[in-house]
Amino acid sequence: MRSLTRFINNNRLVLYSLEKTRKFYRQYDPGWYLYRRVASEINMEAKFRDEFIELVYVTLSAWNMNSRRARLAGFDVFKESIHEHRDRFARLSNFCLDGLTSAQLNEILWVDGHALFSNLVLVADTKPRLVTYSKTLHFFLPDLFMPIDRTYTLNYFCGNLNVPRRVEHQFELLCKVLEEARRFAASVPLAHFIDRVWNANVPKTIDNIIIGYQLLNRH
Repeated sequence: MRSLTRFINNNRLVLYSLEKTRKFYRQYDPGWYLYRRVASEINMEAKFRDEFIELVYVTLSAWNMNSRRARLAGFDVFKESIHEHRDRFARLSNFCLDGLTSAQLNEILWVDGHALFSNLVLVADTKPRLVTYSKTLHFFLPDLFMPIDRTYTLNYFCGNLNVPRRVEHQFELLCKVLEEARRFAASVPLAHFIDRVWNANVPKTIDNIIIGYQLLNRH
């Protein structure tokens, strides 16, 4: 898997990548607008109200999670599953990706993170979980989970757009991506890049660096 080391000690590349994302990625489209609303909610209790869960569901749709390759579960099923796992979400809300050691991240992922990934019902039967689940976990736990997509995240780290078939292998890939992001965040002070638009938190800032870097290399 490709690492993020190219960005360490290369502040110019980080800045260029973030600027490219700001100017050319989803600017003023519904996904951009809805994400700003999702990211503005920092109260964990409020995230279990119907209004926020509806906002998450609609944002996932705007981020193409209800298209041919990805199909969300029905909203009532989606909402009920979120509520069933409320305690695990609450426990994980105490952690930030850039404040953890590798051992700490591994422990919380393989306890509460694994349970959420295995037991939440967010997508239709037979549909892959990795992309939709990573984005949903990011919306509820923005300081811990990084959203993953095929076009940018998987293409950067894996060199292809393929999601593993087995759920366990999808979770293992999620863990590898998060560990690489954690290692990068421990080496680069990302907090001063945070803003109220796209770079709402450290995990999304890392995601935006990856997006922008690939946009830079397409032109």
